[in-house]
Amino acid sequence: MTRRLQALRVGNFKAFADTQRIPLKPITLIFGPNSAGKSSFIHSLALAHEAQFGREKRSLARLDVHHTDVGGSAIDLGGFRQYVHRGQLNKRVEWGAELKVSALAQGKNQRLAQLLAPVSSVALNIALGIELDDQDRPRPGAEPRVDSIEIIGDGAELVRMSRRPATVRSDAHAGHLRLDRLASDHAVFRQVLKAIVEAQTTSEEMRPEDFDGANEAIASLLPELVVRVDQFFPSSVELPKTDGGDISPVSMLFPVSKGNRKEDIAQAVRFVLPRTLNDLIKGLADALADDLKQLQYLGPLRSFPPRHLAFAEHEDANWYAGGGYAWDVVRRDDAVRDAVNGWLGSSKLKTPYKLVVRSLVALDQIEGAIEEKLAEENFASIEGLTHDREWVEIAKASDDSPLLPQNAMDHLLDVRGAISDPERAAVQIVKTIEKSDSDRIRELVLVDQRTNTVVTHRDVGIGISQVLPVLVMAYGSRGKLLAMEQPEIHLHPALQAELGDVFIEAALGERKNTFILETHSEHLILRLMRRMRETYQRKETGVPSVTPADVSVLYVEPDGTRSIVREMPLNELGELVKSWPGGFFEEGLREQFGDA
Repeated sequence: MTRRLQALRVGNFKAFADTQRIPLKPITLIFGPNSAGKSSFIHSLALAHEAQFGREKRSLARLDVHHTDVGGSAIDLGGFRQYVHRGQLNKRVEWGAELKVSALAQGKNQRLAQLLAPVSSVALNIALGIELDDQDRPRPGAEPRVDSIEIIGDGAELVRMSRRPATVRSDAHAGHLRLDRLASDHAVFRQVLKAIVEAQTTSEEMRPEDFDGANEAIASLLPELVVRVDQFFPSSVELPKTDGGDISPVSMLFPVSKGNRKEDIAQAVRFVLPRTLNDLIKGLADALADDLKQLQYLGPLRSFPPRHLAFAEHEDANWYAGGGYAWDVVRRDDAVRDAVNGWLGSSKLKTPYKLVVRSLVALDQIEGAIEEKLAEENFASIEGLTHDREWVEIAKASDDSPLLPQNAMDHLLDVRGAISDPERAAVQIVKTIEKSDSDRIRELVLVDQRTNTVVTHRDVGIGISQVLPVLVMAYGSRGKLLAMEQPEIHLHPALQAELGDVFIEAALGERKNTFILETHSEHLILRLMRRMRETYQRKETGVPSVTPADVSVLYVEPDGTRSIVREMPLNELGELVKSWPGGFFEEGLREQFGDA
């Protein structure tokens, strides 16, 4: 992800009535009272992700979903009738995203960046609705759909497109969008028209009067253009009347004669502009889809896997949203496991636990390897060694020397007369097993380093199991859009503060993740404010520098039957520029000094 997503816009969705602009920075914190709607805009992201990338479920439309792939069962949208604000079906749900144009000039987005060069930001806003009858009831078989899309450059409309009803039953383009308006006098399109004349015609310059002919061509062209919306974002601009449907210009110059200049320029505009509009609209949709595809979500209720993780079922509906996948990542990825252990075992936290992976092998593999060793020592058999045919563990000692299960080791010691060096034989036997079995089952356990006792996550406080998915998302992701609800849940206040450093490192360090955190934790924001102050004072903290440009603090506040989003800016000292609305986070002071 290239940090080009600057803000989201959400309106008539769940708690939000009027469209709210939600500014995004590398770390975005969302605060507010319970049931204020803090999670609403995270849920709108899940809806957009499902509409663009999800599969149809139980014959429901993409926009009429209850559960999303990214949200599992943690996000229950309830279908369009539930997530439209107050169930008002005659209203349109609004969703939009704002991108930073300078960040688009990378890779396949260079053409888009060139077209949008006159503006610093561009937004794509989508309105969702459902077809109603004259009594504001959904028509039989009606499904939610994209009704209109507009593209905004620096706050001014560039293009608007909307759905038209089919004029005849056989209309092949019924259901697609048609272009309503194109701001030909906007700097973006003035640049486009100038480029068409100077690059695609024999004229060397665009004269002021030439715009009149170009505008007339645009007015006649717009009704003919069709915008396809196959998922959620527009996918192409088509000109049905063009032979073969190819709107790409050929390598040719349109002649412009002195006596017929206006008509000649109009012809060039009619031929080239559809391709340019396709580059603009599809290019913007593709860029936004690339960013949205990086979304990962972690819900407030994390999975609590069974005792033996090696045999746990996985890839269920909550595999990602519930954090179950995190245990598998830690089990398989040594680098992530080391990072998590580094956090758990830091001198500040003093957590006594360390995550360790142990290999599981079948007992018959051990018996076979011992038989082979005994044969080398001219010892006949290990009959009677054990009759336990279940899986057993081979643990690695602190010096990485593998040890056999105790019952096997005891037997080797019993036959020390036949085997000259039982300890060395045990090591050789384990190496034989490891060499012959490259697909050993890896079991994840916790070691209590105070007593060197092996335990599982079921034997320790629930806080460890709840924070592990948070740590894995932070340490195991690169360039992702990570949305979390209550990352601090079940954590001691000191650990909540330390999570602040985790997010700073994962967002502003080499991983370059973007975090959206719905939280109640004052300790988390205090750590970020402290690091911001230390950055200003040029203190060495061990984490990347933090400035007001890196952290967005939002407060979601109920206002009658709706909720509004307030931005809470921070200064360079990490101080709030204005006070929390309604005395938020002042409960502690009231408890100490307030009246009973």
